[in-house]
Amino acid sequence: MLRVQGVSVRQGERTLWQGLDFTLAPGERLAIAAPSGHGKTTLGRVLAGWQAPSCGHILWQGAPLPASGYCPVQLVPQHPELTFNPYRSTGAALYDAWQPTAADLVACRIDPEWLRRRPHALSGGELARIALLRALDPRTRVLIADEVTAQLDPAIQLAIWQHLVRLCRERGLAMIIFSHQQALLDQVATRRLKW
Repeated sequence: MLRVQGVSVRQGERTLWQGLDFTLAPGERLAIAAPSGHGKTTLGRVLAGWQAPSCGHILWQGAPLPASGYCPVQLVPQHPELTFNPYRSTGAALYDAWQPTAADLVACRIDPEWLRRRPHALSGGELARIALLRALDPRTRVLIADEVTAQLDPAIQLAIWQHLVRLCRERGLAMIIFSHQQALLDQVATRRLKW
């Protein structure tokens, strides 16, 4: 499915990650743990194809990630507000990607009223949930979740992670999870990759 071969990530003169090698199978939930400031967000961008690795390859079913069209690897970044057009409604951003059902909105704890608003009129946690649902397009095979529920209260976090684990089991969605919450990783990850 997803194969990471000898990937290194540099930022200026600093090497953030070096020689990463792993595969990710359908339904697997891989936690990547590293201290703050060690490049987890940058690695997420590289793994999603948003920027090139310093060296190495990221392969989807034996070929490079698609450069155009829908990418089966989707990233929900730590700061999702940066991925929304400030002049359009969040609903327009969501429905440009795919057409979720009312049940999908409920599963991600999204109030339909939020979709009429522009990003600046929503909280970080509300935007994070919309960004997550946007990335859960049925064509997505790998979801990279970078502190995706960090801004949410514990009850909503639990409900969303239960939904994500269910998607992993039911449709073979694989996940790469970045989080500082060790208890969360203990509950949802099937394996870990340490820095």
